[in-house]
Amino acid sequence: MISKAPYLQTDICNMRDLQVLYLSDNLLFGEIPSCMQNLTSLRILGLSENSRLILKFPSLIFAKLTLLEKLSLVNNSLEGVLSLSSLQNHRQLTKLELASSGNDFHVQTENPATNLPAQIQVLVLRNCNLNGNSGIIPSFLLHQHKLESVDMSNNNLSGNFPSWLIENNVNLSHLVLGSNSFEGPLPPSKVHTSLQWWVASSNRLSILPVDINTTLPNLSYISLSGNSYMGNFPSSFSYMNSLQYLDLSYNNFLDDIAAAFVGNMSNIIGLKLSGNHFYGSFSPNILLPAVKHLLLSDNEIAGKIPEKLCGSLILMTFDASNNKLTGPLPTCISALSELAILNLRGNSLAGSIPSEVCDLQKLVFLDVSKNNLSGPVHCLPDLRYLHMSRNRLNGTFPIPLYLGNNIYIMDLQENQFSGVLPKLIGKSFPKLKVLLLKGNMFEGTVPNDICSLKYLRLLDLSHNRLSGQLPLCLNIMGSDDSLFDFQPGFGTFPVLFNVIGLPDQEEFMTKGRQDKYRGNILNYMTGLDFSSNQLKGSIHESIGGMKWLRALNFSENKFDGSIPQSLSNLSDLESLDLSHNNLAGQIPSELVALQSLAVFSVACNNLSGPTPGTKGQFITFDLSSYEGNPYLCGPPLKKSCFATPSIPELEENGEQDDKVGHIILFGCSAMFYMVGFWTSLGVLYFKTSWRRSWFSVVDRFGDCVLVKFFV
Repeated sequence: MISKAPYLQTDICNMRDLQVLYLSDNLLFGEIPSCMQNLTSLRILGLSENSRLILKFPSLIFAKLTLLEKLSLVNNSLEGVLSLSSLQNHRQLTKLELASSGNDFHVQTENPATNLPAQIQVLVLRNCNLNGNSGIIPSFLLHQHKLESVDMSNNNLSGNFPSWLIENNVNLSHLVLGSNSFEGPLPPSKVHTSLQWWVASSNRLSILPVDINTTLPNLSYISLSGNSYMGNFPSSFSYMNSLQYLDLSYNNFLDDIAAAFVGNMSNIIGLKLSGNHFYGSFSPNILLPAVKHLLLSDNEIAGKIPEKLCGSLILMTFDASNNKLTGPLPTCISALSELAILNLRGNSLAGSIPSEVCDLQKLVFLDVSKNNLSGPVHCLPDLRYLHMSRNRLNGTFPIPLYLGNNIYIMDLQENQFSGVLPKLIGKSFPKLKVLLLKGNMFEGTVPNDICSLKYLRLLDLSHNRLSGQLPLCLNIMGSDDSLFDFQPGFGTFPVLFNVIGLPDQEEFMTKGRQDKYRGNILNYMTGLDFSSNQLKGSIHESIGGMKWLRALNFSENKFDGSIPQSLSNLSDLESLDLSHNNLAGQIPSELVALQSLAVFSVACNNLSGPTPGTKGQFITFDLSSYEGNPYLCGPPLKKSCFATPSIPELEENGEQDDKVGHIILFGCSAMFYMVGFWTSLGVLYFKTSWRRSWFSVVDRFGDCVLVKFFV
């Protein structure tokens, strides 16, 4: 039954005789109407997988539906606290599934104590913050004896592994207790023939029983990744005839890799031993006729890839990345007609990429990055994800290759590719989300057709020889996130082989460092890097139209003109580097609106005027963000934007004023002296009586002076 309405309508509450209501896997949202408590005839209620459907607890809805046999509320937006004691009147309940899509949902089983009269067959209490994350396992389970499937993962449950769950329930076939804190020995000491699916990943387990092949003989799926197991590869696994999928990744096993391929391991369909300390080399006679998924990454496996591996004709996934493999890629690889994922990243492989790779028509993911591969690439199949960075590959941009129009990621960084970027790059790769060409020898201009890459999120053309002006239409960066939802089909075993890490991590310079972005995280990262080229002209205002942009780097080019004000529209921008160009004018004050900005540099330009250094995020940037701009002023620079005369200039002016004053004073004194002198002489000359008196005074003064010095 598919819902046509976006929310669960209250009209449904009028169907009082309704017995089965199944609305799982729809797009319902909003709150579950409280009137649903009137549907007292309901036996089956399924509302799972509606992540925006809200149900707040405590709620009377389910307490009153006492005829319920199956209740499924997995991956909805559950909130509040649910006490399972509210279901104590549900005597026919056989299936109870609760799992919130968030972290605001709590299930309480101990206070008050839960005493369910019903015998549950299917119990899911995943991500329910069981008993307030106290680590207490629900005690009512001690009285349950008909359990067939139990999932209590991600609840921080602790203590010894509850082997009694297996011992008390002879029909238990699925037990999922991952992402808790269990420790101690496991599993039970007596034979249990029903258990087929056992997940205890991400706990604190360290002891594996040596007789697991006899106590749990029918196990077909085992996931014990992320624990503390160490020592040799457990030989007991090699004698489990029913075992098809085994995940022992990210423990501390230390053994020769050959030990993992003995006994009945030839029945294995999926084997994941990544993140351990397996060493040695592959046996030349290795043959896994049943294997579909072989994941051995992050170990210390050395030697060549044996050609005998090509006999695994149904192999779909081969991941031996981050080991010590040497030699060339075997040309017999074309025999692996079912191969979808080939990851050999981070080894020491040499030689060229054989043209036989092009025969792998089902290959969608190829990663040979960080090896010593060289030469041109002659042929590639219709890939979705292509990673060939950090090799010594050469030739022109891979337009001549048989790449189809479905590719999402193309990473050719740090090779020796040359030539010009194709004019029809957008039309050739319409679904491209990541294009990384950093550190090659591409030249010429950036083609205008790059603007038609409407889904592009990461574009790195840095450290090449590109020239000319940027296209005026450069306002790309899409918002469609669906293209990274790549999960090759692994049948009914998504827990073990969840390849969200494939596509593998991408490296992109942002915030002043080389960050790594993996899987769906790429949907939230957008960046544009044209640094270290020979680009010129102005930075166009259209750049401000890339509203999802988080990193922008135009440094070390020849851009001129002013910084566009439209950059202030990039509200999510975290890193902006415009350093080492010829930009002029002022830093736009509007940039203070960039509240997410963590890295900023306009160093070594011709900018002038005040910095925005006291506002918003700019208060966090130091001198290095502005150095090399002699006409900038304001914090954090020492140069003030308010010019005043310096103290030395004042002292110099004061000395000059004093000299002028002395000259004027001396001149005036001399003038008054001359006037007085000649006036006195004139009076004595014409007035006889005054003349006689004057000479008499002078004679007496002279006599006194002679008596003073000589007597």
